[in-house]
Amino acid sequence: MTEPDPISGLSTDELAILGDALRALRRERGKAWNAACDIAEAQGKRPPPPQSYGINAIKRLGRRLGVSPTHWMEER
Repeated sequence: MTEPDPISGLSTDELAILGDALRALRRERGKAWNAACDIAEAQGKRPPPPQSYGINAIKRLGRRLGVSPTHWMEER
């Protein structure tokens, strides 16, 4: 028996709120990842993978919700 999909019961307004939250989270995580990459480059080290900042997971969740968590440099 499969569990019900919690997303299917969300209203349009709830999806919009989640979309806004994901975009904000994506923006903050992107800024943090970019700063870490700059520091790594300055120290001659390899940059951290985006996975370590959960960026790919945020993008997957956004697709699942049908919202677009924009690139961290993009404003809505």
